[in-house]
Amino acid sequence: MRKKEEYDEFAPNYDKNVRARGYVGPEYMVSFLLELVTAQKTSIVPHHPATKVLDVGCGTGLVGKALKREGFLHLDGIDYSQGMLLEAYQTKAYQTLIGWCDLNKELPFFLLNQYDITICCGVFALDFVKPEALNWLIRVTKPGGLIIMNTKTTYCNTYDFEGYYKKMEQMKHLKLIEKRMNKPYLGNEADAHYWAFSIPNTQKKILTNG
Repeated sequence: MRKKEEYDEFAPNYDKNVRARGYVGPEYMVSFLLELVTAQKTSIVPHHPATKVLDVGCGTGLVGKALKREGFLHLDGIDYSQGMLLEAYQTKAYQTLIGWCDLNKELPFFLLNQYDITICCGVFALDFVKPEALNWLIRVTKPGGLIIMNTKTTYCNTYDFEGYYKKMEQMKHLKLIEKRMNKPYLGNEADAHYWAFSIPNTQKKILTNG
């Protein structure tokens, strides 16, 4: 897994660097979410003051800024890198920012079942997390809530993410709403898959990342 210190050092120049490389993942993900709402594929009301959104792996806040522009009111962010969180703080898009969160480790108890929408952009990539980290997203999301995320295509093929989420679906921990394969992420390459999952509106079992 990549070192936190590398991202701490990279943070001040991150936005400039990825903008030069044509990074469109955050904007595409937010558009995907809004299209699901418009198509009534979720009953969540994004702009309601009580709707809580968690940006997992928020980095410098690119997703948060896009959500704020669309009128989302309650955004929290988590990241492993303190340097990236400092940049995210400058955006003023978030109510709360939480550091030292590692999806490869156990979920902090105070995040369990707290969010209506959990959004995760750019985290499920090689050398970051394994598919089991999907459990982390499931557990922070309220019953009846929504997970919006992406995976790099190489990650999906290497770790069989599709096989893993289907296992979770068979166990009724989540349900696939829609997937978009080989869509834009960085530059001109259609090298990411985008996924939308709902969490069953029932009492959830306590999962671990094992």
